Amino acid sequence: MFVTGAVFAESTAVVRHSTGFGRGRASSWCALLVALAFSVGAATLSASAAAQPAATQLIEGHVVAVQEQDIIIDLAGGRGAADGDLVELWRSLVLRHPVTNRTVRERFRIGQLRLSQVREKLALAVVEGDLDRAPEAGDLVVLRLVVPAPADPNGTGDVSEADAEPGQPGTVGVTTPAALSPAPTVELGPAVREAQDVARMFDSLSGAPIEGRIRAYRRYLKYRPSSRYARVLAEEAAMLQELLRPAAERARPPIKLAGFQAPEEALAGVPFSLGVRMIGPVAGAVLHSRRAGQVTYQSMPMKQAGTGTFVAVLPAEQLQAPELEYFVEATAADGRAFGVLGEAGAPQQLEVRDAPQREPPRPPQATVSAWSDYADYNRMRGNDVVWQTEGFFQMRFGDTGVRALRSGFGVYRGVGGSLEDLDELERSPRKVGLTYGYVEVEVGIVDMFSILGRGAVGLEDGGITGGGQASVRIGNDQRTNLLLGGELLGGVGLRGIAQLELDVFDSWPMMVRTEVTNQPAGTESTPETVRPDVDDARPEDTSLTNNDIGARGIVQVGYRIVDPLTVAVRGSYQGRTIKHSGPGFGGAISYTW
Repeated sequence: MFVTGAVFAESTAVVRHSTGFGRGRASSWCALLVALAFSVGAATLSASAAAQPAATQLIEGHVVAVQEQDIIIDLAGGRGAADGDLVELWRSLVLRHPVTNRTVRERFRIGQLRLSQVREKLALAVVEGDLDRAPEAGDLVVLRLVVPAPADPNGTGDVSEADAEPGQPGTVGVTTPAALSPAPTVELGPAVREAQDVARMFDSLSGAPIEGRIRAYRRYLKYRPSSRYARVLAEEAAMLQELLRPAAERARPPIKLAGFQAPEEALAGVPFSLGVRMIGPVAGAVLHSRRAGQVTYQSMPMKQAGTGTFVAVLPAEQLQAPELEYFVEATAADGRAFGVLGEAGAPQQLEVRDAPQREPPRPPQATVSAWSDYADYNRMRGNDVVWQTEGFFQMRFGDTGVRALRSGFGVYRGVGGSLEDLDELERSPRKVGLTYGYVEVEVGIVDMFSILGRGAVGLEDGGITGGGQASVRIGNDQRTNLLLGGELLGGVGLRGIAQLELDVFDSWPMMVRTEVTNQPAGTESTPETVRPDVDDARPEDTSLTNNDIGARGIVQVGYRIVDPLTVAVRGSYQGRTIKHSGPGFGGAISYTW
């Protein structure tokens, strides 16, 4: 009866974990266990036990490999096996219940093997009789080894408790003197007798194949349909029947996902609709979801929105940044549940972003700036020189549309002439001067591209003149950007500009600029309008022709003293030929609010 109780307790534990029954079913099983315990005790008291001559030791091993007809096992001579021994072959099953999600563990006998060649570590075995399943690596093998009972030191034929070694693993059937005492007669009630019948049935099924267990359960149910144990036995028979299905069929659920477009993101605090389409005998669907950081899932039934299509709306409070985890289960008409999208241990993930907040309109940004620059083109001889100072006021509105309006003034002073007049004929340079004002507008086509236009009006020696600039900006003017354009100033000349503004170092704005120009004396003069740089020079001793084209390279480094205030210094080098060149310097200051 000890063996029967152990086998039955193991079987009831498997059924209890695999079927996931509720309180009513649990109470039935509890009643069964209590009755069994009582019946076992009563049977033990009423039986007249005798000392058993031997005990059985169970030695377990595993199938290591299967090679054609030979089965290699690790149960060998070093563990007590010998040639010709019969060993039992068992198959272990580990399944996950589709409804309760609990692990179901059971093992079933599938036949016998006979040891043919036994060595110290391994043994060869062949199939003995018929097998329910083909042997596989990992199957369990059991050798029932008969161990002689310990000698009776008193010569009475009894085995003492000390000699019985009840703690020795793998031994059963050892009788102690306490079991030999007369047992009182116990009156058994109907519930106990019913429990004894179920216990005997389980005892008779020890080591039986799955089909035999199913037949025994159904035969019991046929003749005792009103038994208190009928429900759990029927459920276990159904579960064992499911295990008989081929593994490929069990792994292939009858319900499959037919269509699902994974959403990329959702907004926090806004209800979100999620739908799936499935094929198969779908009776319903459940959506399980949890916010990031939560342990348990919240489950909600999905509503059918067409053949095989189910939709659920996640409530606003369930959607919180940064993430939502979810999976979907479908239920078939027979009540079984199947995971069709994700699972509890590996759910789908949905990025949840905080809803964008409307920003208040930014007020226009105002800037006041001024810069001054000195450039010598001819080795500090003073006959090809430019000094220019400019200041402006700017209102900046946004990145696109009319980005900025600028209004400013400039003072341009210089002397120059042609290379031939200045270097070869050594004539006096002529003076060039312009005082001007301008208006400039910058229009942002997109955030990273804008167009600039400037119109200028100024006064020179001959009267009123005009000019302007046209350029494009690649990039945003408040970040790193490239400015490309050209300039025309009446009486002064032309200038092409390429300017790179760098905003890569905190508090250290930088600028690199190149120019190609014929300024300051970019136009020819006449004896009547020329102004010699030397006061007593005659017109015929003064250069009347325009400057040759030269190039400039400028580097400016700024420092942001405080966030709105920036100062900068610049250095340059310019020339018209390698022998007609010189240095330059300058500075700038700006304030933004």
